[in-house]
Amino acid sequence: MRFVALGRALLPKANAAFVRTTLRSAVVSRAQELHRHRKRLDGFGKDAPRGDAKTLGACRELLKDEDWFARKTAVDALKQVADRGEENHLALLYKHLEDEDIFVREAAVDAVAEVAEPEDAVAVSKVSLRLADEDCFVRARAVVALGRLGHKGDARTLALLEDMFEDGFVPVRKRALEAVEALAPVGENLLNRLRLVAREDADRGVREAAKETLSRLG
Repeated sequence: MRFVALGRALLPKANAAFVRTTLRSAVVSRAQELHRHRKRLDGFGKDAPRGDAKTLGACRELLKDEDWFARKTAVDALKQVADRGEENHLALLYKHLEDEDIFVREAAVDAVAEVAEPEDAVAVSKVSLRLADEDCFVRARAVVALGRLGHKGDARTLALLEDMFEDGFVPVRKRALEAVEALAPVGENLLNRLRLVAREDADRGVREAAKETLSRLG
């Protein structure tokens, strides 16, 4: 807006109108180009087999794109095409666990859970960092991923999940209960914490879920 106002002050009215028209055209053109760019990504990587070199190469390029949608598309494709446990492919995903866009981070957490081998210490460590993500849905996905990737009975991972019982987002607390159960056996201290959740959590659904978890853990 300041640019247009400056044009009014220094240029004839006709030129100021030209500036406004040019700016509007630029905005419309940018939106149209972005739409076309995203349309070209429809179905990207959908039918590619795991390890497909062409698709993986295209993913590497898309991950550099300034458009979050393109980066998320690449991450989703890697989830399907990357070789299980392949460190180079996982390294691409680890980088985007810290992407500036929340949708890309969500997709990256899901992809790491799919591509990494169970009990992969590096993958567990990387995903654990997203338990502190500012976005509640990223945190929820990180909890689920740890339930899939963590080592059963691992005290450190279980302690991290126990901390999530205090998360302000109800689905995070519910997913934490599920992840703890997936990584059983658990110690008596954690069982006592589950009993506390079953009695005192602010959400009835969480309390009921905690009771069910306790009954299954015995």
